[in-house]
Amino acid sequence: MNITWIVLANASRARIFAVDGGPGRPVEVTDLVHPASRQKGSELGQDRAGHAERHGADSGQGGASFDPRTDPRQKEHVQFAHELAATLHDGVTGRRCKALLLVASDPFLGELKACLSAATRPAVVRSVPKDLTGLALPELHERLAALMAEAAA
Repeated sequence: MNITWIVLANASRARIFAVDGGPGRPVEVTDLVHPASRQKGSELGQDRAGHAERHGADSGQGGASFDPRTDPRQKEHVQFAHELAATLHDGVTGRRCKALLLVASDPFLGELKACLSAATRPAVVRSVPKDLTGLALPELHERLAALMAEAAA
């Protein structure tokens, strides 16, 4: 088995293509979509720090501890990165692929790499900070061929 998975991803979509090292075109393995990553933060719910009030005799100098604010969209991006990393882990450990070529939008690439398991990390042969998820098939096949040629060199 000499199959390489080419992973094209951004924070809301991931397409995985398989290449067997021969002259054939890449075959799409799966297309994952995470619609919550595209929603506005206000549509995802409130994530404001709480408010504490003190009443009564012990209302003196007190304090409240607040967690740092986390953007709801960022939480969704990380959740999708974990979901994609689990899919890649299953592919590598299930021996459906031997190598991974990660091509993802710049901020999401870092999130994805941080979520990869110890078993998956060694399979990554190259990572490229580009978003190619929206390309049409003819141009996409050209770009994938070029990426595979660069990875082989």
